[in-house]
Amino acid sequence: MTKIKDQAGRLYTAENISGIKYGESLTLKECQKFVDKVTARKYVIENYGNSTIMVLDGRGRRKACATYYNGNKAIKLPRWARTKYVILHEIAHHLSGGDGHKAEFASCLLDLVRHFLGKESADALQGAYYHKSVKVVGKNGATKARCPQSRRDWVEAQKLKDQELLEILKR
Repeated sequence: MTKIKDQAGRLYTAENISGIKYGESLTLKECQKFVDKVTARKYVIENYGNSTIMVLDGRGRRKACATYYNGNKAIKLPRWARTKYVILHEIAHHLSGGDGHKAEFASCLLDLVRHFLGKESADALQGAYYHKSVKVVGKNGATKARCPQSRRDWVEAQKLKDQELLEILKR
């Protein structure tokens, strides 16, 4: 496999292989209710501050995005992106300071996934982070994500798939 050099590329690849990116599609009203639930949670307020985030229709866009609308935090969601995971991804941009996909963002997203989608989804994402060398915030700054015990076999299987693909590409 080609080595992905930038954090954003590694993070997007990890999201795709984790298997948690897609889920039940929500209406805009349901998306706003979910955003309000996330931002009102005591844990989120204590760790990331109090935020109000508006959900805007993202039709006409190819990608979801965290943005500002009339000076207020907002996320734009095209129809395909109206899932809880994508919403958490966009919320994490606002909660982590809006500075791209750096270690602070990756840690915030993992934290939100653990609290709102559950341990199994968080372990899947963290295992994919580990496999793709996504940086997260550690005790001494940015560091490679650790592999959760529940995902060790999965990571080994991914490594074998990567090696097999590399062999095919070399032919």
